[in-house]
Amino acid sequence: MSVIIIILESLVLVSHEQQDIHESHPILKEKLKEEEKCWKREEFSVVEPCHHCTKDEIFNHSPVVCVATGFKEQVRCASGNVTHKACHQVAWLEERKFWVFETAMFLTGCVSASFVFLRQKQLDHIVYKRIQKQIANGV
Repeated sequence: MSVIIIILESLVLVSHEQQDIHESHPILKEKLKEEEKCWKREEFSVVEPCHHCTKDEIFNHSPVVCVATGFKEQVRCASGNVTHKACHQVAWLEERKFWVFETAMFLTGCVSASFVFLRQKQLDHIVYKRIQKQIANGV
């Protein structure tokens, strides 16, 4: 079952990466100018890494790429044009979510192991009492 889920998720992720949000989102198709998409045609360097757009930026469509995903990345194209491009996730935010999850799972594991250890001690004590009782009765 797990293998099937992994295969399905990988297929969905691959198809998601192939689709460019700049071409499929209706507002981006309408308002994004061709010179603002210079990063598609030219080499570019990242000026500001992917980060959250503010609510004002999303509401005012400034920059317009904030409307699509809520994240923006500032890039400088080889022609010198500085523009924004939509991105899907912020690396540090995803890393933080990962470590929060890992910490929660570690704590859950520790609590579960503690309960198992305590229960095992209780059962050992019950068995010990039974053995003592049997020895006292001469069985």
